[in-house]
Amino acid sequence: MSDLPFRQSCRGLLLAGQRVLLAEHLIGATGTVWVGPGGGVEAGESHLEALARELHEETGLVVTADHVPQLVWVQTAVFPEMRVDGYEGVVNHYFLLRVDHFEPASGVAAGAVGHPEREGIVHLRWWTLAEIEAGRGAGVRFSPRALPHLLGQLMRDGVPSSPTSIGL
Repeated sequence: MSDLPFRQSCRGLLLAGQRVLLAEHLIGATGTVWVGPGGGVEAGESHLEALARELHEETGLVVTADHVPQLVWVQTAVFPEMRVDGYEGVVNHYFLLRVDHFEPASGVAAGAVGHPEREGIVHLRWWTLAEIEAGRGAGVRFSPRALPHLLGQLMRDGVPSSPTSIGL
């Protein structure tokens, strides 16, 4: 482990009924991974401000007081490839937001900073838990890797009393 800091990041678990919205991100030259929409916390931003900005940029959702984001998971991951950017890895803060179903579309113009295409996002899709479980069984990659278990637990038991630390 180095003395480099971890990049702080916020991700949304947008639940519309029994479906969660996930973003498919390019990883390297050949792979993808599905993860909750979100991204890095910028200087001077709170976690909730970063979450609201990222969700608007990537999905078009405008977070309001009605959404009441709840921190449910904290994931710390070491990524040696992030050292070139001055980070040891990332700490993802996952927030649950219950929303009405909507068709995701970026809240910023194509080509603008924060637009999904500039962030390596190739697709946004609503998934049921059963579809995630089937996808994982067919080799689709999700982050966190235990997403089917964690999401099932969250849907069954509700928000934990304190955020759960999770692995990759």
